[in-house]
Amino acid sequence: MKKKILILIIIIFIIIAFSINTAANSNYPWEELINTTRKQLDHNKNDIVLNYTMAVAYANTGEIKKAYDIIDVFGSSVSREDFNAAVSPYLAEWENYRDHDNLLLLNYAAFREVINKNYKESVALFEYIFEIDSNNLWALNHAAAALVEFGEYEKALDYANQALSIQENEYSHLIKGYSYYENGNYFRAAVEAASARNLFKALASEEYQDFAE
Repeated sequence: MKKKILILIIIIFIIIAFSINTAANSNYPWEELINTTRKQLDHNKNDIVLNYTMAVAYANTGEIKKAYDIIDVFGSSVSREDFNAAVSPYLAEWENYRDHDNLLLLNYAAFREVINKNYKESVALFEYIFEIDSNNLWALNHAAAALVEFGEYEKALDYANQALSIQENEYSHLIKGYSYYENGNYFRAAVEAASARNLFKALASEEYQDFAE
């Protein structure tokens, strides 16, 4: 009996250790950025760049609902022109190929393309982000979500599966569910939707599409 218990403990320890090693850890300190930006927003809650920074940071930590909540506010109070005018100065040097490995600026650029519906350009940026930040599964998920926007469902499924191989998460399942649904595979879509039910319910009640329309 003692031997069986010892073996079980060893197996559990191996599983836990494997889970820790495969967790998604970005090379950028997103949590630290969230804390810093939150304090800055206490003094200037309407600042476009600060709100955008918070949304980008949340999107890179898997806080998808919180990211969309901020985008929803953008949709009701900030025009796309005002958004681009506020963010573009931060990307001027990056667009001239200086500091092009800066993960924050790369994410600024990638999500700006999403907001402006330049989905193919955003995919290329998210793919590059993953190249230099290969433990961050969210770059894969965001690339997959952008691929869905122009009907590249098979590639979206591939990226979502890669993200799931790094770490289990509902966003990947949500993307897979939508891709399967659009491909007419309703059974698999339902299975994936069930695996993303909490996130689906959270996003379904929000009018976050306003900003992307």
